[in-house]
Amino acid sequence: MSKSEFTRCLGEAGCGWESGRVGLLNLLARAGLPVPEGVVLTRRAHEEFLRTSGILRDISAAGRGAAWRVAEIRSKHASCPVEGELNQAICEVLIGLSAKTAVVLSGDLEEGGLSSIPEVRDAIRDAWLSPRGLKRQIAAVVRGEDLPTWPVLIQRELHPQYTGWSTTEGETVLRERAKIRSGDASVALYDVEPVGEGSAERKSIASFTLEARSVLGETVMIRWGLKDGRWYVLSVSSSR
Repeated sequence: MSKSEFTRCLGEAGCGWESGRVGLLNLLARAGLPVPEGVVLTRRAHEEFLRTSGILRDISAAGRGAAWRVAEIRSKHASCPVEGELNQAICEVLIGLSAKTAVVLSGDLEEGGLSSIPEVRDAIRDAWLSPRGLKRQIAAVVRGEDLPTWPVLIQRELHPQYTGWSTTEGETVLRERAKIRSGDASVALYDVEPVGEGSAERKSIASFTLEARSVLGETVMIRWGLKDGRWYVLSVSSSR
C-alpha cells in the first residue's frame, strides 16, 4: 500500500467544505493564501486506523445498541497504538516539516505545542476518537450508511507576535473586529506583508480576509497571526 494514500500536502488534498476547518484551510492554501505549511492525513488514513485498531468492530457493535457506548469506545481505545505504514507516514510527515512544535487540527480538535512524535500520534488518535465523530459513525451504522471518516491536519506551529480575528460582512471587512491584540495594546491592521521579493506592493490582513471570502464564496472569520512581519491564516470558519 502506498503511503501517498495516507498523506497529502496542505493545498493538494481532496477535501473542502465537507471537512470543516481542515478542508477550508486546504482550499485557502490551494488558492495561494499564506497558510502555515502542513500535511493532511486523508480519509484513507482514518480508514486504516479504524481497521488496524479494531475500533471498527466496536462501532459496528455499538450501532446495534445505544449511542451512550461512545464513552466506552473512547476509554477502550484511548491508548491504542498507531502502527505500521500509517505510523511510518506520520513520522515522515514530521521529519519533513522539521518543526520544533506541531499543531494537530480536525473538525473537533485543535492541539498545539506538540514537540514529539508520540504527542502528535496521541493528538491524531484523539481527533479520530472525538465524541461527536463517534456519534456520527454509530448513527451511520444504525441507518445502514457508509461510515463517515475525516481528515486530520498536521501543521508546522507558528509562534506569532500577535494574533487576532478578522471577519467579513458581504464584501466588507469589519475593521472594528480586525485588530491585533497583545495584552492591553491594540494595533490597527495596516499593510505589513511584502507580496514578493523586491516588490513595493504590500498587503494587509484585510486584503487576505476579502480574498478568503472570494475563494470560499461566503462570509468568513479568519484567525490570523503576525510572525516576523508576515501575516498567516491560522484558522478559518464560514457561515455555511
